[in-house]
Amino acid sequence: MAKKEIKNDDIENRMRAVEERLSRMEAILNVQTGNLILVSPDKIVPEQTTPDRVELIDDEEGLESTIGRFGLAWMGNIVLFFGITFLGQYLANMGQPLISALLGYSAAAAIFLLSRYLKKSNESLAFLFKINGQLLLFYTTIRLHFFSAAPLIEQKYITIILLFLIIGYQVYWAIRNKSQTLSAISVVFILTTAIITDSTHLLLSLVTITAIVSVYYFFRFKWQPLVLVTITLTYVCFFMWIFGNPLMGHPMEMISNHHKGIAYLFLLGGCYSSILLFRQKESSSDDFYIGVTFTNGIIFTLLLLLSVIKFFSNDYVSLFVIITICCLLFSILLHTRSEWNFAAAFYALYGFMAMSIALYGIFGFPKVYLLLSFQSLAVVSMALWFRNRLIVVMNSLLFLTILLVYFASSKSVDSVNFSFAIISLVSARVINWQKSRLEIKTDTMRNLYLIIGFVMVLLALHHAMPKHLITLSWIMAALIYFLLSFILKNIKYRYMALGTMICAALYLFIVDLAKIELIYRVLALLFLSAISIGISMYYFSRVKKA
Repeated sequence: MAKKEIKNDDIENRMRAVEERLSRMEAILNVQTGNLILVSPDKIVPEQTTPDRVELIDDEEGLESTIGRFGLAWMGNIVLFFGITFLGQYLANMGQPLISALLGYSAAAAIFLLSRYLKKSNESLAFLFKINGQLLLFYTTIRLHFFSAAPLIEQKYITIILLFLIIGYQVYWAIRNKSQTLSAISVVFILTTAIITDSTHLLLSLVTITAIVSVYYFFRFKWQPLVLVTITLTYVCFFMWIFGNPLMGHPMEMISNHHKGIAYLFLLGGCYSSILLFRQKESSSDDFYIGVTFTNGIIFTLLLLLSVIKFFSNDYVSLFVIITICCLLFSILLHTRSEWNFAAAFYALYGFMAMSIALYGIFGFPKVYLLLSFQSLAVVSMALWFRNRLIVVMNSLLFLTILLVYFASSKSVDSVNFSFAIISLVSARVINWQKSRLEIKTDTMRNLYLIIGFVMVLLALHHAMPKHLITLSWIMAALIYFLLSFILKNIKYRYMALGTMICAALYLFIVDLAKIELIYRVLALLFLSAISIGISMYYFSRVKKA
C-alpha cells in the first residue's frame, strides 16, 4: 500500500512539473487564459479557434507578408535608385562628371551582380534588382550628354548610339525572358530616346519603330496590356512633336513646318491596325480587339484633325483619298480573313467617312450632296457584300444627318432633292430584298428610308414643278406608289400613296384654291376627285372579295 501511495505521489509531482513548464511556455508565448476553457475541474484545454478567426489571422499574416516581401522590396529599390542618381547629380554639380558617370555605371554593375547572386534564393528580389540596374544604366548614359551643364561627352550622336545599344540589350532580355515588364521598359527606353533626340525624323522614326516592336511582342507573346499602353504612349509622343517637344525646353506651341511628319502618323495607324490580322477565328478576346480598334481610331483621328487644321487646311483632299483607299481595301481584307465583321465594318465606315470629306474638298456645297446620296447606296451595297447590318444602321444615321445638314446649310437644288428621294426608295427596296442576307430582324431601317423617300419626293416635286402643277404632280406620284404596290406586292407603298393623296388634297384646298388660275383649280379638283373615287372603289372591291 505504501508503494502505491509513493507511486501516486510521483505521478502528481510529474504532473505539477508539466503544468509548471506549460505555464512558463504560456508566459513566453503570451497566451491568455481567456483562450482556455475548463472541460472538467481537473482538465483545461485550449479554446477552439473559429473559422472566421482563422481566416482573419491568415489574411493579416498574408497582407503583412505581401507588404514585407514585395512592398518593401519595391520601396527599397526605388529609394536606392533615387539615392544613387541624386549622389551622381551632386558630383556632377561639383564639377566631377566623370566620377558621377563612374559611380552610376559601378552601381549598376554591382546591382546586376547582386541580382545574379540572389536569382536562386530570392527570384522576385533579383528581378527587381535587374530592373533597377537597367534603369540606372539608361539614366547614367543619358546624363553623359543630356540634361547636364557640363556634359562629359560633347557629341550628341555618341550618347544616342550608346542608348541604342542599351535598348537593344533590353529588347534582347525581354524576349529571352518572355517578360512583359522588361518589354514595357524597353518601350519606355525607346520613346524616351526619341524625345531627347529632339529631331523630327529621328524622333518620329523611333516612335514608329516602337509601334512595330510592340506589334511584334503581341504577335509572339500576346501581351495585350502592353499593346494598349504603347498605342497611347506613341501617340502622346507624336502629340508632343506637333507641339514643339516642350519636354526639351521648347515653348509649347504647334510647329510651323510639318516636315512631312504626317507620313509617320499614317504608319502608326496602319501598324496598330495590323494587329487585327492576328485575331484567331475562335477568339475569346474580342473585347481587346475592339479596344485596340477604337483607341487607335479615336487618337489617330484627333491627331489627324490637328495636322489638317494646322498644315493642310487648303490641301487635304489627297490625305483623305489615301485614307479612303487604305481603309476600304483593309476592310475587304479583314472580311475575307474572318467572319467577325466588327472590324471590317469599322474600317469600311471610316473609309466612307474619309470619302465624304474628300468629295466635299473636290466639289464643295451643294454639289457634294448629290454624290453623298449615291455614296450612301454604295455603303448599303458593301453592307450586303459583308452581310453586316451595323454598316446599314450607321449609314442610315449618316444619311439622315447629311440630309438635315443639307436642309440647314444649302439652298434647294432639284438634282440633289431627286437624288435623295430616289436613293432613299432604292435603298429601302434593296434592304427589303436582301434582309435575310443582312440578318435584319425588324423593318426599322427600311421604314426610315421609306419615310425619307416619301418626304423628299414631295419636296423635290414642290421645288421642281411650276406652282400650278404641284398638286397634279403629287397625285401622279401617288399613282406610281399604287402601281409599285401591285407590282411588288408590298402594302407599304399603298400607305405612301394614301399619304401622298392626303397631302395633295390639303395642299389643293389650303394653297391652290387661293393662288392658282381657275382652269388649273378645276383640273386639279377633277383629277383629285377621280383618283380618290377610283382608289375608294378598289378598296370596296377588296372588302367584297374578302
